[in-house]
Amino acid sequence: MNRTCILLTAVLVASSAIPSNARSALADPASPSPAQQLAQLNQQLDSDEAKLNDLNDQVERGQADVDRLNRQITTERQREEELSKRLGSLARLEYEQPALRLTTLIQARSLNQLLGELAQARLVVHKQGSLLDQARQLRRLDEQSRSQMSLKLGLVQAARDEAAQVAARTLALRNAALDAVVKARAAALAAQAQATQAVSRVSITAPTGPWPNHFSYGYCTWYVATKRFVPWFGNAIEWWPNARPYGFSEGQAPQVGAIMVTRESWFGHVAYVEAVNGDGSWTVSEMNFSGWAVVDRRTIKPGQVPLVGFIYR
Repeated sequence: MNRTCILLTAVLVASSAIPSNARSALADPASPSPAQQLAQLNQQLDSDEAKLNDLNDQVERGQADVDRLNRQITTERQREEELSKRLGSLARLEYEQPALRLTTLIQARSLNQLLGELAQARLVVHKQGSLLDQARQLRRLDEQSRSQMSLKLGLVQAARDEAAQVAARTLALRNAALDAVVKARAAALAAQAQATQAVSRVSITAPTGPWPNHFSYGYCTWYVATKRFVPWFGNAIEWWPNARPYGFSEGQAPQVGAIMVTRESWFGHVAYVEAVNGDGSWTVSEMNFSGWAVVDRRTIKPGQVPLVGFIYR
């Protein structure tokens, strides 16, 4: 929680300081040169994006943890119901066939045998009751953990959203400086980059699917969740283990419509398989591989990327 508060404070300070300083620098005749202003804004933008990535990482991990606790609590409630039914059955059996029956007294060979049978019956009931109490206590602890985690997640989400606004304002200022100062040079560099770039750009605006998308815009996870229904949570590298509890199959062979999971960054990377080619390669569409919020296509050959695997439908 302390780390969250520190991050939130840093974000609020950044949001109040960055735009005003940048605007005053652009308006002040004695401000640094245009190239220096652009370098400062690029440096600030890198810092803003680093903070945003860190906060988004915390949000994705927090959502995955809350989702795991929700499924765990559901399982524990089912176990409670089963134990309650067992206790109810034992109570009915004791009522219908009490341990201290006349036949029990008659058939007992000794007082020790009679007392042993009574103790055993009581021990079974006591053990079942103890298991039920333990299950209820475990569920209460998990529910408390979920509440605390949800509260922390809300604070981190608010900090993440504020950081996204700060990054967007810095990006707008950087783009304004870029357009005003080095527009011609940027156009020349862009033309050269397009001529030599290995990946083919598609569109900055990605499609949106007819299902809910709980991932952050601009990242590979958000884009893939517009192409396919993704009910689980977490960073890209966590999709591989997180998809299995939801019944999705996985494997190492590319298929059209599958989700490719790789270790191409510390957070991992996911992409959508658009085609499988005759030479064994496959073509994917993806976001945030060649740039944040940029969608591109690339064709991949076996062994070319640190592949984790494919998540099928």
